[in-house]
Amino acid sequence: MTTHLGGRMRQKLAWFMALLLVGAMLHGVSATSYSKQPEVKVNTYTVTVYVNGQKIPVFVKNGVVQIPNTPGMDRKEVFMAVNKYFSLRHKQSTGISSQLYGPNSDYEQRKAFSIPHQGDVYISAYAYLAIENDQFSVVTVGGYSSAACWIQPYDYWWSQDYPAEDLTLGVRLKFVALSGSVSVSIPLGTGFYGTSDEAEYSITLHNTDNAGVNFDNIEATAIFGIWRVEDHTTGQFYFGAVGGNTNYIQGANVIKVRRL
Repeated sequence: MTTHLGGRMRQKLAWFMALLLVGAMLHGVSATSYSKQPEVKVNTYTVTVYVNGQKIPVFVKNGVVQIPNTPGMDRKEVFMAVNKYFSLRHKQSTGISSQLYGPNSDYEQRKAFSIPHQGDVYISAYAYLAIENDQFSVVTVGGYSSAACWIQPYDYWWSQDYPAEDLTLGVRLKFVALSGSVSVSIPLGTGFYGTSDEAEYSITLHNTDNAGVNFDNIEATAIFGIWRVEDHTTGQFYFGAVGGNTNYIQGANVIKVRRL
C-alpha cells in the first residue's frame, strides 16, 4: 500500500515538474518573440511660435506639423507665423551656398466661396524649398509645405478658424538632370516616397483647417549634375454641403534653376 501511494506521489510530482518545464518554455518563447519586435521610432517635438506676443505651441510628429486651436486670434496670422518660423529654421541651418537660383518660397491664396450672413472662405497653399547641400552632381533639399483655410467674417477685420471636412496636402519634388538619369534618396520616416526622379508626399486630415509637413535631407544624384529642382505643393479642400460638395484646390510652386 505504501509502495502504491509512493508511486502515485512520484507520478504527480513528475507531472508537476513537466508542467513547470512547459510553462518555462512558453515563457521563454513569449519573451523571445517580444524582444524581436522592431522598435518604432517616433520623432516628436514642440516649438513655440509668437503671434503678437502670444505663445503658440506647435507640435511636430514625424514631420507632420499640427497647429492647435487659437480662439480669439487672427487665424490667418497664426498660419503665416508658423510658415515664417519653419522657413527661417531651414534658412539658418543651410550652411552651403547654392548655385541654384530662384525664390525659396511661394504663397498663394484665393476665395473659395461665401457663406451668407457669415463671411468668405479662403484657402491657401505655401511652399518653401531650401538647398541644404549642392555638390553639382548631388543636391540635398529640405523645406516646409502647408495648406490652410479660414473664414473672413463680414463684421470683423480678422480671420477665424474654419475647418474643412477633408484636407489633403500633397508635395511633389522633381529633380531634372543636365543629362542622363536621376537617382533620388529619401530618409526613412519622412513620409515621402520616391520614383526615378521625384519624391512625393501626401497626407489627408479630417475636420481641420491646416496641414503641414517639414522635411530634410532628400537627396538627388545625377552623374552630369542636377540642373533644376521643383517643389509643387497642393492643398485640396472639401467642405461638404456648406461648400457645395465641391473639392477646392490651391497650389504653390517653387522652381530653382542652375545658372551655367
